[in-house]
Amino acid sequence: MRCLLCTKIYTLPTNEKTFLSHLFEEHRLIIGDVQRIPSLKCYLKYWGVKFSEASLNTFCSTLSMDCTPDGKPSKNECYFLLSDCLPEDKALRMELQRAKLEWVLAQQTKERADMNFKRGCMFCRLIFSGSRATYLKHLSQQHNIRLGKPENLVFVDQLLDRIENNIENLICVYCRKVFKDRTVLKEHMRKKLHKRINRNDESYDRFYMSNYLKQAAGDSTGTNNLSTISSDNSDNEENTWSDWNDEISDVNCLFCDYLDKHFASVIQHMKHVHAFDFEDLTRTLNFYQRVKIVNYVRRQIHTGHCIFCDATSADNILKHMREAQHFKLPEKRIWDQPEYYFPVIENDSFLCSIEVNSDEECDEQTVKRHP
Repeated sequence: MRCLLCTKIYTLPTNEKTFLSHLFEEHRLIIGDVQRIPSLKCYLKYWGVKFSEASLNTFCSTLSMDCTPDGKPSKNECYFLLSDCLPEDKALRMELQRAKLEWVLAQQTKERADMNFKRGCMFCRLIFSGSRATYLKHLSQQHNIRLGKPENLVFVDQLLDRIENNIENLICVYCRKVFKDRTVLKEHMRKKLHKRINRNDESYDRFYMSNYLKQAAGDSTGTNNLSTISSDNSDNEENTWSDWNDEISDVNCLFCDYLDKHFASVIQHMKHVHAFDFEDLTRTLNFYQRVKIVNYVRRQIHTGHCIFCDATSADNILKHMREAQHFKLPEKRIWDQPEYYFPVIENDSFLCSIEVNSDEECDEQTVKRHP
C-alpha cells in the first residue's frame, strides 16, 4: 500500500502500526478511531485520491500542539486529524461497515446451509457430520462449552480451530493459563467455570454477528459484544444457548412503552393489546427476516408512520392503526430490505430474544464414533 502523501510502500495489515506511525511522524496526520475502520486499505485508497486533488486542510481538522512528533517541546506545531467528524468520512466508514456486514452475512448463510461439515469432537471420541449447529450443541450439552447461540456465530471453523488448538496446547480457553496436562486443564476449566470465552478478549469479536451489526449501525461505544456469551451453567437448554443471559434488559413492545423482562409476555401483550401476533406473522420467516421486521416496525413507529400503509399522524399513529386495523405487515418488498438489518434502538432486547425457527435447523445429522 502506497502512503497517502508520499511514495513509501507498506504491506497492510502486517505493517499497519509502522504505517500509521509514519503518517504521524512524517506527515503529522492522525486517523481517528482507525481500529474501527473495517477495511483500512479501501479507506486509504479513497482518501489517497482525495488528497491528490486537494490539501489536507480541505478535509482534516487541524490541531495545534506544543511538541513535535518525537515529543520535543515546540510551540504551535500543526497536526491534521482525519475523522468521522467530517460527513464525507463518516459516510465512507458507514459504507465500508455495511459492505463488510453483507460479506459476513453471506459467509454465515453459506456456513449454515453447508451440510458437508465433518469434525471430531475435541473432547471425546465422537465424529459429527452434517451441520455445525449440531456440533456446537454437543459441545454445550455434553461438555458444557458455551460459545453462544449458533445463529450469532460466523467463521465457525476458525473459532473451533482456535479453541481446539488451545486445548491441545493445554491452554485454558478463558484465562489462557498453561497447565501441565489435559486432566489438570479440564479440572481447572470446570471448577473456575472457564468453559467459555472471555468476554473481554476482543480477539474473539470477529466470530460474533452481533458485533458486525452494532458496528454497521454506527455504534461508537467502543465496547465489545462478547458479553452476549452466556456464562450461565444451568442444564436448561434455553439458558445454555442464551447469549444475553447475563446482560439482558427489559424487552420493549414494538408499538408502545410496555416493558417486561420476559419476551413471551411482550409477545402476548402485542397480541392482545395491539392485535399483532408476532409469532404467527413470522412463523414461516427465517431469523434475519424477523430481525428486519422488528427494525422496520421500530423505524415506522419512531418516525410516526403506519407500518401497513405508511400514513403519518402527528397526533397518534397507533390510533390510526387501531381504527384502520393496520396492525399487520405490508408486502414483503417493503420491509425485506438490507437497511433493516440495522437496529433502530441500541441494544434492543427484543432482537436479542428472537430465536431460530425449529424448521430452520436441519436434522439430517450423522454421528459416528472413532474406531
